[in-house]
Amino acid sequence: MIHCLLLDTAEGIALVDTGWGMRDCAHPSPAVRQFADFVHSVLLPEETAIQQLAALGHSPADVRHIFLTHLHMDHAGGLPDFPEAIVHVSAPEIDAYLHPRSLMERRAYRPEHGLHGPRWQAHVPRGSDWFGLEASPPFQIGDTEIVFVPFPGHTRGHCAVAVRLSDRWLLHCGDTYGYYRQADPAQPYVHPCGSLVEAAITLGFKMPRRHWRALRQLREANSHSMSLFCAHDAREFEAARESSGPA
Repeated sequence: MIHCLLLDTAEGIALVDTGWGMRDCAHPSPAVRQFADFVHSVLLPEETAIQQLAALGHSPADVRHIFLTHLHMDHAGGLPDFPEAIVHVSAPEIDAYLHPRSLMERRAYRPEHGLHGPRWQAHVPRGSDWFGLEASPPFQIGDTEIVFVPFPGHTRGHCAVAVRLSDRWLLHCGDTYGYYRQADPAQPYVHPCGSLVEAAITLGFKMPRRHWRALRQLREANSHSMSLFCAHDAREFEAARESSGPA
């Protein structure tokens, strides 16, 4: 499960992350197949962003902008399905994708997701303040304001993507955390798979716990004007689907 956002803006459709793409589902590369099997991700064409947009009456050309938390294969696999979109991502993340330094980066970033020549737009994730956190200057699409908030660790340029809708913010935290209680101000909690499994996942997927503390403080101080969610928590996915509004 990959939690993506569809934003219907005054200047066309925008996506926050794409999830897997059609090629990943129909003809997965060995690396995609291996990773999908490892994380128990089912590659179903009907669950791709392009198929779900088609069910809503949208064509791929309707997607004008894509904002990525990071470029790992399960978050950016759908890029080739929207070749005309401008792809917004943090500058350090583009550098990591184009110039991988480690075996992990070479495996987690898939070159086939960029063979169509994405229309990159790099954002420097600093220079502005967002609720007390370092952030990129805001990017405007019609009345929709979008900000990159850096939470490096999982990748070099990993960012949360903040979207302002009227007087409320949505913060897509990507892979900053994986279980909703990790970013819950109510502490302590017990991980459903146990502390040893949580520690292994946290270390294995490079999810720095210092970011969880920052997110807890952010949520506690702004509970009436902000919703936070990560990419892979089923509970958060279902809660967002039940309360989905203009996004």
